Amino acid sequence: MNIKNLIKNAFGITNIKFIKSWYRSSNEKMLIDQRRKFYAQFLKSDSIFFDIGANYGNRIEPLINDNIKIIAIEPQIECVRYLRKKYGKKITILQNGVGKEIETKLMYISTNANILSSFSREWIDSTKNSGRFKKIDWDKTRTIDMITLDSLIATYGNPDFIKIDVEGFELEVLKGLTQNVNVLSLEYTVPERKEALIDCLSYLNNLSNSNILFNYCITENTEFSLPQWVDFNEIIMLVSTDAFLNTQFGDVYVKFN
Repeated sequence: MNIKNLIKNAFGITNIKFIKSWYRSSNEKMLIDQRRKFYAQFLKSDSIFFDIGANYGNRIEPLINDNIKIIAIEPQIECVRYLRKKYGKKITILQNGVGKEIETKLMYISTNANILSSFSREWIDSTKNSGRFKKIDWDKTRTIDMITLDSLIATYGNPDFIKIDVEGFELEVLKGLTQNVNVLSLEYTVPERKEALIDCLSYLNNLSNSNILFNYCITENTEFSLPQWVDFNEIIMLVSTDAFLNTQFGDVYVKFN
């Protein structure tokens, strides 16, 4: 039984994401292969991949053998130790948070479900109040050194893909980006954080000096929900529909043209 199932049994959570598994089940092996094929449309040999909120590396594993330059940013020391032990010098690992400016910031830690640790008190309160994570406790805090996407780009180059999974802190991460990139994904939580998602999409649309397109995947799926990428006006209308709000969580993908 992997940690995801242990947490589901302990807390009654049915919509929590994959965490860490020491042993790969056949389903996990299949998921890794699906993700490898999915990311292949954006990444090739020598591409640069920023993993913002790497946790235990479930988006790193599909890419590790493809000669991709992986920069993993993760504030939690337990996760960082695991990544260093597993991947060593194959990837660059930074123990930092990512935000709108270089500073120190308080992180709220869930000891029993550290994939839900967050810099956003608002996200924590909204998901507890809705009942989504009512049995989760954020029982510790830590002070974390923050960096920005702009500072990462200055150090490592313009990435081909940025994955952002930061439990409600997405807009603050994006505010540290003042230049166009190629493709990025950001996690969403609905219906509780619909307005926060709209704020993120609006920020990216205002940032873009060219056409910008959107698509999304539901939960941990690796298939786009839309047959074609859509523009800003279309995605804003879509995220307010009941059908989208019922998806609970997933990732919006943003492509700068």
